[in-house]
Parts: sequence; C-alpha cells; structure tokens
Amino acid sequence: MSSNRIIRTTSLIGALAAGLMSATAFAQTTTAPADANAVPPGMTQIQPPKDPLVERREARKVAKDQYNAEKSAAKAEYKQDVGAAKQERKDANKAANETARQEMQQGTMKQ
Repeated sequence: MSSNRIIRTTSLIGALAAGLMSATAFAQTTTAPADANAVPPGMTQIQPPKDPLVERREARKVAKDQYNAEKSAAKAEYKQDVGAAKQERKDANKAANETARQEMQQGTMKQ
C-alpha cells in the first residue's frame, strides 16, 4: 500500500515539474515571425476581384436587411395605429357607459 502511494507521489511530483518546465519554455518563446504574404506598413494591398457568387450573396444580404428594416418600421406604425384605434374605442365606450349610467339614474329619480 505504501509503495503504491510513494509511486503515485513521485509520478505526481515529476508531472508537476515537467508542466512547470514546459510552461516556462512557452513563456520564453518569441512571437511568430510576420507572414511572408503580409503587407509592410505604409503600403496598401490591392484586393483581387470578388467572386460573382460572393457579390450576389452580399447584395442579397443588403437587400434583405433593407427589407427587414422597412418591414419592422411598417409593423411598428401599424401597431401604433391599432393601439390608437383601440384607445378611441375604449374612450367612446366609456363615454357611452357614463351617459347610459346618468340616464338610468335620472330615470330612477323621476319616478
């Protein structure tokens, strides 16, 4: 039992030491050199022409975004109109209820 535990402890210590050494080795490495295809500072890179399928996809995305914006604006306007009409109906019903209530009270007082 104790020999098994000693082996585990020594292997654990060895693994920790190896991990620490590799961590320090990674910390000391320099950054990767600049890519050979990279453009030096101060110069502009000329882009190759886009694939027609990519251009079509981008154009469709722009059109879809514009359509969705117009649709959401129209939907918001519609909801506002519906809400205003609903409020008008509520106000009209309240006024009608109030006049009917007053007429009923006057009718009971006359008799």
